[in-house]
Amino acid sequence: MLSYSNGIGSRNINQTDPRIAYTHKAATNVQVANPFYNLLPVNKFPGSLGRQATVSLSQLMRPYPQYGNLTVTDYEDNGGSHYEQLAMKVQKNYSHGLTFQGGYAYIRQRSLSYYDDVASYLAQRNWQEGTGARHRVTLAGNWEVPLGRRRAYLSTLPRALDVAIGGWNLSPVLTWRSGNYTSFGGLVVTGDPRIPDPGPSRWFNTSVFAQLPAFTQRSNPVTFSGLTGPGYFNLDLSLVKSVPVTERFSAELRIDSFNAPNSMTWNDPNTGVTSTFFGKSSGQLNANGVGVGRQTQLGLRVRF
Repeated sequence: MLSYSNGIGSRNINQTDPRIAYTHKAATNVQVANPFYNLLPVNKFPGSLGRQATVSLSQLMRPYPQYGNLTVTDYEDNGGSHYEQLAMKVQKNYSHGLTFQGGYAYIRQRSLSYYDDVASYLAQRNWQEGTGARHRVTLAGNWEVPLGRRRAYLSTLPRALDVAIGGWNLSPVLTWRSGNYTSFGGLVVTGDPRIPDPGPSRWFNTSVFAQLPAFTQRSNPVTFSGLTGPGYFNLDLSLVKSVPVTERFSAELRIDSFNAPNSMTWNDPNTGVTSTFFGKSSGQLNANGVGVGRQTQLGLRVRF
């Protein structure tokens, strides 16, 4: 499946050309006499600019220096996002007590965005790779456990024993995805950050990164090919059985276990080069209930 859509983006139209600062560096932050100081009364010139005696040179180089940021929302008629998906599905219809359906998807998404402040100033968006996971697998099904009365094995169980171990249905729901691509801001990169054995204490080679010096334009990519954070795996299981009591009454007992293997899902690595957690996962993923550890609940429903 291919999808291509126009997009709506926002940008500040009252920017100083950042290339001036890259050339003249700290000189652009020099404080100079404010030409707007007490120029008009507050009711005609609101805001702090008219009340300060000095102002930075960079503020006066804005197209409209009397204002701060002026953000506009504009329509990108040359496209906003590009989505590609290869999807496959496998399905087994019910037979011999088993039915399931599974799917695999390969997803690639790109979007138009500003690479840096120069691109934002020039209103030049370019295509950037999305950071979402490329591979996803899902599986759901139902299996009639072949134990107990009217099942393949132990069909002559005494009724009391059959209530305990016979007639159960097992329903799994499995979800897996590969890791999200790691996104970086402006940094100095001096080598390949990928490592052969990434893990929560070191997802990439932090030694090739350094803080970008002031008044320096970025040149590093937003993402690196193959550099991803932790993947995600989750398996939910339900055990359900129906127990006939009388002709009119029956009971359904169910045991639901969420994150049944009690697996740990790490959060994405920290990409702040000055952080002590740079390149590490500082905890577990905890979004929409994911990553909170195994949870089990019991339920009983009576039908009449």
